Amino acid sequence: MPQSLAKVAVHLVYSTKHRAAYLNEPELRAELYAYKAAILKNNVDSPAILIGGMPDHVHILCLLSRKFAIKDVVEEVKQNQQSGSNDNRLHWQIFIGKVAMASSLSVSRISSRLNST
Repeated sequence: MPQSLAKVAVHLVYSTKHRAAYLNEPELRAELYAYKAAILKNNVDSPAILIGGMPDHVHILCLLSRKFAIKDVVEEVKQNQQSGSNDNRLHWQIFIGKVAMASSLSVSRISSRLNST
């Protein structure tokens, strides 16, 4: 079976209930981002490239595993959000983007591009 060298990045976005600014505290956001990164890496073999956001929504950019379909990755992150917290203020948006990535596009280059905009 031929091996594919393509990397597929997935951009997930979800928001707080009614887009209220529940994620104001930097400590809360940092804890949430670390938790999401661990779920992606450990449960669906899809390491996070970047996780960030604003007080009313979260963006996740991760590499899609060859072992899991995109729907499985989304369901795992969504399910762990609901079971990992008694706080029901976070709800999923519909936006999911999927892009092919050249292997030369490194995390540091992605970060610098995001920070320059």
